[in-house]
Amino acid sequence: MNNMKNVLTYCLVLFWSIILISCNTNDPSTEVGTGNSPKTEEELKQELFLKECKQATSYLTGTLSTEPIYKNLLSMKVKGMKLKCVIKNTATLATLKDINAQVVFKSKTGATVLTKTFDIYEFISPNSSYTYKTEISISNQQWKDIENFEWTIVEASCK
Repeated sequence: MNNMKNVLTYCLVLFWSIILISCNTNDPSTEVGTGNSPKTEEELKQELFLKECKQATSYLTGTLSTEPIYKNLLSMKVKGMKLKCVIKNTATLATLKDINAQVVFKSKTGATVLTKTFDIYEFISPNSSYTYKTEISISNQQWKDIENFEWTIVEASCK
């Protein structure tokens, strides 16, 4: 008799558990105020904008070209270098600004000959490019030692 009560109690608990579980469908369309509703277009834009601002340097690409500045053409001695940077903002929404870039000039052995950093205080709109030109001073010996260069965008911020 005691075993029969235990079996009956177990069956009732199981029955009600199944009923309760099957009644809770978790259908997002029936839930109110749970935060599962689709995001609005404005919320999605804001989310993308924040992502682009947080990772601003990953949305900046570009090229750098160099040209020597001669003391005089007859001596062929170099006193400086012209740098021309074309920077493209590949972000969809974020206008990027206050860019800090670094160029490292290397010798043929890979040793660093010279490192220069420069700031570009301009606004670069989404999906657009900006050309920045500057000049740096270098010695004639440094010019002779330079084989190649690497340049990177170190930092940038959002408008």
